[in-house]
Amino acid sequence: MKFRRPPLRLQVTTLWDYPSQDYGEGQQGVPGYKGATPSYIIWNLLQRYTKANDLVVDPFAGSGTTLDVARDLGRRALGYDVHPARKDIFRVDARRLPPELTGKVDFVFMDPPYSTHLDYGPDPRDIGKLDASGGAYYQAMEQVFAEAHRILKPGRRLALYVCDSYVHGKAFHPLGFELFARLRKHFAPVDIIAVVRHNKTLEMGNYRKAAEEGNFFLRGFSYLFIMRKDNHGP
Repeated sequence: MKFRRPPLRLQVTTLWDYPSQDYGEGQQGVPGYKGATPSYIIWNLLQRYTKANDLVVDPFAGSGTTLDVARDLGRRALGYDVHPARKDIFRVDARRLPPELTGKVDFVFMDPPYSTHLDYGPDPRDIGKLDASGGAYYQAMEQVFAEAHRILKPGRRLALYVCDSYVHGKAFHPLGFELFARLRKHFAPVDIIAVVRHNKTLEMGNYRKAAEEGNFFLRGFSYLFIMRKDNHGP
């Protein structure tokens, strides 16, 4: 039987689970892109925190999922990435967003690299080349958060989608907690969502067997931190 994507609904709890990367009959973002954000996450966020013609910015635009969802919903959207996957994404470092955006953005969504787990390309500015075992990764993300604060309008929201980093036999890095603490230097927390991961490797017998025999955990969820730029914040 052919898999049918479930209908989109506004999520009303802090546990989000949608068993498909895309929604509807088509696709959002570049098909097959590694590390793509599930499009229903962005759909839910934009339904809640934006309205028609609002400006949405994604500084880690990747395959362009945010751009496609925003346009589906009648929002304006700008995507930036040091490895743009398509022509409507601008080659820009997330730590140095365009100066003309200051105070003009209604919503920022970001799904950054989770340490060095994926190779996105050769650009040395890629934060995904910085290992979470050192301070450079977190320093880079603090710069990104400061830029997001600069471009957001007062009172508007930012959402960060991130998963912890685990390399078997080497290290566990709680990226979620570390990045949330740094977000709070710039933003006020709105809520924390746990998003069920439907990565194909989680269902593969060899991965599950290795996790059992090696006594470690596969990453079963990602964090979704929703933050607000306070009117009188830093």
